[in-house]
Amino acid sequence: TADMTLYVGTAGWGIPKQATLTFLALPSQVESYASVFDGAEINSSFYRLHRVSTYRRWAAAVPDRFRFAIKVPKSVTHQQKLLQVKPLIGAFLAEVAGLEGKRGSLLVQFPPSLAYEKNRVEGFFRLMRDLAAGAHRLRAAPCVLVYAQG
Repeated sequence: TADMTLYVGTAGWGIPKQATLTFLALPSQVESYASVFDGAEINSSFYRLHRVSTYRRWAAAVPDRFRFAIKVPKSVTHQQKLLQVKPLIGAFLAEVAGLEGKRGSLLVQFPPSLAYEKNRVEGFFRLMRDLAAGAHRLRAAPCVLVYAQG
């Protein structure tokens, strides 16, 4: 659609040694990465919590055009299996609010063992949408993050 923006990036912003000449030499790796790409996945949020100040620091290090796609914690998807997750999602959304306008998509990875149950999945996404649009005032940033291989 006309209002869709395409962001190109990778899972994370680590720069392989052999590719360093492609990137500007800037004070941090995320800044150097953002000199070439305009999006990145924050995969570490799947495994652990981050401080709001960490998200703010990352957001401040990249240009306005840059967007972060953030992976929803495995405590929500793998441990709680989408059930009784309102407090977990609320805490997660409060943290990622530190990205402010640079927050892109929220990525959800389901465990292979999670059997599809329509009501559970629809309820989960409805809760995510309501919480993201409600108390934490996160603006949904329409984006698609395209991953580059290599």
